[in-house]
Amino acid sequence: MKKAIFTLALALFSVYALNAQDLTSKKGFPILPEKGDYSISIDAVPFFVYFGNMMNGTQDNAAPTWDFPALSYVPMWTVQGKKFLSATTAVRARVRIGYTLDTRKNTILDQTNTSTEPAYVDDKWTLTHMNIVLGAGLEKRKGKGRVQGVYGAMANIMLGKVGNKVVYGNDINSSYTSPLSTDYPWSPNSTGGYDASAANSRVTKDNSGLTYGIGVNVFLGVEYFFAPKMSIGGEFSWGLLFSSTGKSKVETEGWDGSSVKTVTYKSGGTTYFGVDNTNTAGAIMLNFYF
Repeated sequence: MKKAIFTLALALFSVYALNAQDLTSKKGFPILPEKGDYSISIDAVPFFVYFGNMMNGTQDNAAPTWDFPALSYVPMWTVQGKKFLSATTAVRARVRIGYTLDTRKNTILDQTNTSTEPAYVDDKWTLTHMNIVLGAGLEKRKGKGRVQGVYGAMANIMLGKVGNKVVYGNDINSSYTSPLSTDYPWSPNSTGGYDASAANSRVTKDNSGLTYGIGVNVFLGVEYFFAPKMSIGGEFSWGLLFSSTGKSKVETEGWDGSSVKTVTYKSGGTTYFGVDNTNTAGAIMLNFYF
C-alpha cells in the first residue's frame, strides 16, 4: 500500500514538474515573449480598483480606464513599447510628440458703437502647449518560468513650452485709453463668458521659457505571465535628471500719453539636477506581447 501511494505521489510530482516547465498554453501557444515580438504596457491600478470595488459592493463602480503606466520619471501621455531581439533581450522606446492649440473667444461691447442698437466685438485668447519626450534603452530578462526578472537602462530627452496670446477687439487709442477688455488670465463668469473691465494696460503675450531635460536611468522589476503573452509586473528605477527652464516673457500694451506702448517683462528661469531613486511606489503594469 505504501509503495502504491509513493508511486502515485511520484507520478503526480512528475506531471506537475513537466507542466511547470511546459511554457505553452493548452492550445500550444507560447507563454513568454519570443524573438521579434512587440510589447506595450498600460497602468494596471484602475483594474485593481475596479475589481476591488466590485467585491466590496461599491455602487456606481466606474469602468477601468486604458491608461498610460504611472511612472513618476516619465511625463503622462508618453507611449512606451518594446521589441524583442531575442527571448531575453529587448529594445525599449518611449515617445510623446504633443502640440495643442486652444482658441477661445469672449464677446464684449464694441466701444466705438454710436447706434442705439448694441454692437459687439470679440477678444481672442490662444493657448498653446508643446510636449516632446523621446527615450530609448535596452532591457534584459532572466527566468525559466512564468516569473521573469527584468533589468536594464534607458536614456531620455524632454522638451516643453507653454504660450498665451491675446488679441483684443477694442483698440487702445487717444479716444479710448482704457478700453473694455477681457481680464487676463481669463476667468469664467455666470453668463458663460469671461469677466471684462476697463484696462489701461493689458497682457498680449504670456510665454513660459523653453523647458528641456536630459536623463538616464536604470530599472529593475519583475513580471508574472498569467496567460500567453500577457503579464502583470512592476518596476523600480534609479537615475539622474538634468532640466532647465528659460525665463518666461510677458508683453503688455498701454497708452503712454501719445501712442500705444509695448512693455516686455522677463522673469523666472530654473535649473535642476538630481540623482535619486524614482518610482519608489512601484508602478504596477499590464503588459501585452504580440
